[in-house]
Amino acid sequence: MDNQQKASVLLVTGLVLIGINFLALAPFVAGQVEAGVADAVADGYDGYDENRNKDYTADYGDEWLVSTSERVYFAYSLDNPEGVDAGEEHEFTKMGPFIYEVTTTREILDFDYDAGEITYSEYDSFEWCENCTWTDDNGDEHNSVPGSTEITQVNILWNTQRIAGISTGIIYGEVFAKAGFANSMIANDLQNRAPSIWASEDISGLVAANGAAATLAGAYMQGNGGSSDGMPDFSAYTDGIMTDAVDPSTGICIALTCDIGPMLVAGMGAPDGGVTTQTRAALYGYADSGEQMNAIDLAVYSLAGGSFLARGGGAELSEATDLRERLDEVSGVDITDPDVLNGVIFGTPDADIPNGLLSVSDYSGIPLNGIALFLLGAQGDLFGTMTTYGIGLTQLLGLSDYAGEWIGMVGTPTEFEMILTGGQGTINADDWWQISFGGEEPIAGGYIPIGLNRGDFEGAVNMDVTKVTEILYTSPYALTSDFARIFMYGELSGSTLPAEEGGATTDWNDAYVAGLYDISEADAAAVRSWVADFMFDQVIGALLGFQYGGSAYITQPVDNWLFGWRDIIVADVVYGEPDNMALGWVSLETNETYFGSDSVTTGDYDVYVASTEG
Repeated sequence: MDNQQKASVLLVTGLVLIGINFLALAPFVAGQVEAGVADAVADGYDGYDENRNKDYTADYGDEWLVSTSERVYFAYSLDNPEGVDAGEEHEFTKMGPFIYEVTTTREILDFDYDAGEITYSEYDSFEWCENCTWTDDNGDEHNSVPGSTEITQVNILWNTQRIAGISTGIIYGEVFAKAGFANSMIANDLQNRAPSIWASEDISGLVAANGAAATLAGAYMQGNGGSSDGMPDFSAYTDGIMTDAVDPSTGICIALTCDIGPMLVAGMGAPDGGVTTQTRAALYGYADSGEQMNAIDLAVYSLAGGSFLARGGGAELSEATDLRERLDEVSGVDITDPDVLNGVIFGTPDADIPNGLLSVSDYSGIPLNGIALFLLGAQGDLFGTMTTYGIGLTQLLGLSDYAGEWIGMVGTPTEFEMILTGGQGTINADDWWQISFGGEEPIAGGYIPIGLNRGDFEGAVNMDVTKVTEILYTSPYALTSDFARIFMYGELSGSTLPAEEGGATTDWNDAYVAGLYDISEADAAAVRSWVADFMFDQVIGALLGFQYGGSAYITQPVDNWLFGWRDIIVADVVYGEPDNMALGWVSLETNETYFGSDSVTTGDYDVYVASTEG
């Protein structure tokens, strides 16, 4: 969909919202509106001179081509925007009069004597009148209030902006969702993976010095209260336990001298002589050890768990004294300054929104993880991000690669070994998001707050990943494409968007959406609610506020309200050029150029055709 088509969809959708946005236009009331043109033409401006020669300049001279009049405006400024958001009644203060001198410039394009018609173009130029006054119905005179007076009113573009940004918002929403996954993975790396790596190295050292069997024997005695009673024969099982054991679903090494071995064994829990012991025995090759199984399992757990805990496995990160070493181990980034390190991990002290790799905050009801802020900053402003966190370029790039691979934004997404949570295979951020979007969260269970199983639909949707991929990315009706705007048109209007003016439409309902995606009507209801009730009503506005500073209300001078302000959301979302200062301008009145735009033309030279025959 090109920019013109996008603008057309937004225009049509904007018509659906006219009942909402009209309330914003109503407070700007013109006290005097120029109406002399039609009267002048009707009063015998027929284009003939006094001798009945064809000479339209006799009637349409300089005074007609350029004329000046006064125009008076009043505005109602909203006093309680926060209260309105909370459900309070609107409270307004009437302000004005704002008086402007309006210079109207016209150009005659054609004068058809045979048809008795004049065709001309016209545009207005406004200038605030400092010395003008307005007299009310009681005869009281009021001075012109400066056009620099600030007014708070409804952002008349807000709904259109949210529709324009909905597909982009869904993409960003995915990033923020996957940031939650990445947050958990980085926390696990620092809390458990780094200590597990160190523990595996310690165990390797013990095996090299003492031999595998002796190392296990020592661990057995430690776990058995210092007693050698019941010491098993480890000789047949040392290779599997120490070096050869692998995850049967992936082939990843889980032996005690491999990176994840110690945390896997420790995470499974203490020997119980039942399911835990039997599961561990099957993984590490001593399932056929008979009566010795419990004793061998005690040794394995004692060695792995003891080494893991000794290296700080599972420690509270905010209290860890080796945070620098942990981060270096898993990311390869060494940060020597403790304050800088804390800022990177937990958030810088002066941040408006918590921005550490492990930070999480509530942003307008949406969980916002600091890792997303870090990576978006690194993508958009390297130097600014370095300054914010107090780190160098090499450190920033290293952290961006590490965190970006966990979130799936850069490089090859990092895979998490599902065996660590009792599952099979591996999972990365992309897999996690698509599984969690349409069903149960695969690691911790339950449902994420930004998937289809939200609100009244919790537990009702179990959609396979293939179908999720179609709905979000690959079908002609993918919600991350421009079709999301047409989807919202349907939600707001209750009917499909006609293919052309006057084209046929049909009802937009569960059955129609189910047909688009070949899903059940129950699942279609969940998709519709997710788009309209969640993304449009809650998320998109928050994301537009986060990314652009957009909001449902604007405070700006009357000059801007009437004659032009630049909306970066329009410039970016509709035209894809947020830095092009000639784009994104809007106004309530039609001035020759947009106010404050450095002469960006409105391009709005109205053309009129009028009868000259009276």
